[in-house]
Amino acid sequence: MAAHEVGSAGQSAQPRPPVWARPRSGGRGPQPSLSVDAIVTAAVALADAEGVDAVSMRRIAAELGVGTMSLYRYVETKDDLLDLMADQVMGEDGPSGPLTGEWRTDLRRIAVDYRRLILRHPWVLPIVASRPPLGPNNLRRSECLLGVLDGLGLTIAAMSGLTATVIGYVRGVVLTEIAETEVARRTGLDEDRYRRSVGPYLTDVLAAGQHPLLARFVALADHDPDPDRTFLWGLDRVLDGVAVGLERLRAEQ
Repeated sequence: MAAHEVGSAGQSAQPRPPVWARPRSGGRGPQPSLSVDAIVTAAVALADAEGVDAVSMRRIAAELGVGTMSLYRYVETKDDLLDLMADQVMGEDGPSGPLTGEWRTDLRRIAVDYRRLILRHPWVLPIVASRPPLGPNNLRRSECLLGVLDGLGLTIAAMSGLTATVIGYVRGVVLTEIAETEVARRTGLDEDRYRRSVGPYLTDVLAAGQHPLLARFVALADHDPDPDRTFLWGLDRVLDGVAVGLERLRAEQ
């Protein structure tokens, strides 16, 4: 619903502000040791260990040794909890550090750090990719990212578009890495065993001669590439494209 939500009685209701704009419990009451930070930290640990689907108020309450209903005094909904979890993760490495003034160096470092962070917390990618980055840590990251291209004669739309291209590359690569790990976990087949299972089929298909480029790739490509090196090779090609785009956009101003 674009402008507002409609209640069950058919009356319009104002949408709730984001969780960061609502007052938080100060930890007073029968369980003063319980806090939003404690709940979010427990939820992040659970998601890291078992995946985000394992996160529930009941499970977190059990981890913290408290009653389930007591958590709702601090975090109202699971959506709020997911937002808080994602923002905590986005801030766990601290500030991105001072920019060098060399946009390519800075964008490369941010991309490498971002991939490393998401691989530590694979569950966070769908959240940060689908929700506006409204938490304080996400906002700081976005500001820093845009700052890489600030002062280069670009419009703010161009700055956003070029940096989003780099972040999109990182997310695409990491999504593939996460998927491969998940498939191996689900099927019990690691990459080597998977190749052995499909090898005879692929050999027969390629022997028919209808896919000569794929046959060349299978024959000549590195079948055990270093994922870090592969990521950096692709990242550098993306940055090459950003460099071309930057110069063209500046010339159009």
